Amino acid sequence: MITELSYSLGNGWTSLAGANGCGKTTVLKLACGMLKPDSGSVDSSGTAVLCAQRTDHPPALLNEFQNDWCGETIQLRDSLGIGDSWAERWSTLSHGERKRLQLAVALWSRPSLLAVDEPFNHLDSMGRDAVVMALSAFTGCGLLVSHDRAAMETLCTRTMLFHPGRISLYNAGYSRAVDEEEMERTRLAAAREAAKRDYLKKKRDARRKMLKARTIQAQAGGAGVSFRDICRLGLDGPSRIDGIVQKAGQRSREAAAKAERARERMESITYRKVHRTGIDLTGEPAEMNLLLDEAPGSITVGRGSLVIPALELLPGDRIALTGPNGSGKSTLLRWMKARLRCPEEKLVWIPQEIAAEEASRLLTELRGLSRDELGFIMTVVRRLGSDPEKLLDSSVPSPGETRKLLLARGLLGDPWLIVMDEPTNHMDLPSVECLEKALAEYPGAVLLVSHDRAFLDALTDSSWSIGSGELRILV
Repeated sequence: MITELSYSLGNGWTSLAGANGCGKTTVLKLACGMLKPDSGSVDSSGTAVLCAQRTDHPPALLNEFQNDWCGETIQLRDSLGIGDSWAERWSTLSHGERKRLQLAVALWSRPSLLAVDEPFNHLDSMGRDAVVMALSAFTGCGLLVSHDRAAMETLCTRTMLFHPGRISLYNAGYSRAVDEEEMERTRLAAAREAAKRDYLKKKRDARRKMLKARTIQAQAGGAGVSFRDICRLGLDGPSRIDGIVQKAGQRSREAAAKAERARERMESITYRKVHRTGIDLTGEPAEMNLLLDEAPGSITVGRGSLVIPALELLPGDRIALTGPNGSGKSTLLRWMKARLRCPEEKLVWIPQEIAAEEASRLLTELRGLSRDELGFIMTVVRRLGSDPEKLLDSSVPSPGETRKLLLARGLLGDPWLIVMDEPTNHMDLPSVECLEKALAEYPGAVLLVSHDRAFLDALTDSSWSIGSGELRILV
């Protein structure tokens, strides 16, 4: 839960960064008036439009956009590469094409506030550059959630960093904001440690003075006081005895008060703890020589076809599947899945998009697992940066959380093969880094579809490339 959130934002782009499930999408919906806060209010001048992560459904104003042929709208279509027939065939568009069309309709509506949630998911390099250019021309108040660090740095001059129960706003781009936050965290950690040392010192002093006061009171309150006690404690008569006892008690109380103030100062200094992250992708090489062995042929892709050469997938292969949006990558994966020589329990299959209904069913299914299995899955989720308790209490996991759940569930079976369609989509930046390190050590076969060239270069050693209606094998 986030409390006492109070910000005022003007024109220009602000990035929202944090782990999956930390509340970024909720803040976007609050800003756009799609949700109401439990207390307080959200004030926005003019209209607000949200471009959601998912592209399950077409935008509300799609038909109006399609029927507008003024020069400015045509220019917007051309800048984002929007085909004339796209609005009529939404269901057959790739997710990258849907994303560009979704953003085009949002920009065409000229909102005062534009909130975009992961706008670069599914986009090839040309599509990504076109979207960055289009968003940079927006002159209103923009809120951006993205795992694309370069795009965040290009577009945003302000950054909101999300952590459990807290959001911090920085008048800086993402990298500088992260650096500033880490410097502040380091400073607070050092201040807390110094305050702790001071508290422990005063606590020890208070205890010594309390024990001394009790000793004096006990010795002075007896039937008689020995000569030795008089010499040691300075007691030389009833009035003197009472004064010494009172003074010892006063010193004890003052020391205790100083210790309490030191404790309060220590506890007032709070900072974000850094939890251990990173996962191990448990698995093993396949027990058979070939996971896929297909003769040359062709498959239907949209209104065309894709020519396929002979395909083999070996137990140790690390393959990148690349190609522009709409070229048939996801269609090819679905075709391959039906032909894999891999038992279902030995396969981790993470598609490009998971509908909200399917994500909800997945969470319900996982809740029914044994305690040990669910504990393993939630440990993986936590090590990838998400809060397991919050996730289990939700009804629909976010797209990034859904990917983490699918991956964690698949690891239960020590898989032979991991197939991920756009693995960095929807996942937060720390999770992507954890995933890359884990995949680098994974002993089984890997097939990755991605437009993230650096990610593929780090993890694959051969490529299947789609272009001009043909799949080519590159080594």
